[in-house]
Amino acid sequence: MFTGRKIVLQKPTKEDAPYFQKWFMNKEFRHWYDSYMNVSLDMIEEDIAKMKDATDPAADRIDFAVKNKRNGETIGIASIKDIDRQNGHAEIVLGIGDEENRLAGFGVDLMIVLADVLFHHFGFEKCYCKINDNNRLGLKSALSFGFTAEGKLRKHTFIDGQYVDQWILGITREEYENLSIVPRWKARA
Repeated sequence: MFTGRKIVLQKPTKEDAPYFQKWFMNKEFRHWYDSYMNVSLDMIEEDIAKMKDATDPAADRIDFAVKNKRNGETIGIASIKDIDRQNGHAEIVLGIGDEENRLAGFGVDLMIVLADVLFHHFGFEKCYCKINDNNRLGLKSALSFGFTAEGKLRKHTFIDGQYVDQWILGITREEYENLSIVPRWKARA
């Protein structure tokens, strides 16, 4: 379990499956959260039962249920995937499922907690994310947080009958540690 100012990351349980199903069935969420599993409740529960946690040294992917720290409600899902221990980097994917929580500071807290896991728990040098060009909120949020656009895969993702560009954004441990928002955010905890 990893804790931030507003959120807690936990290994998903069977109780989280209905939330995941609801979000994965939402077309808009699926476009933004580029790591969804299935839409069948039984299959989501099977996927959850097979998930590895952050203590497993062989895990190449770790999924989390994002909980509201105040009330314990499941509000989102996050993943650390394509874990490359040899080269010290991984991709982060995050999604706040309920719309009313998307602009309430949970995303910033989630980004900080995921970066802390990668840089301090795993000791990695870099994390990155992939954001489709039509996800303007996600792109703006990552760039304003401190990620740098490293490249664009042109017409890379097929969404709603058209091909969309996908951005690769990265941040190094040194860049993360020099962000002014991180210590200020953590101090308000």
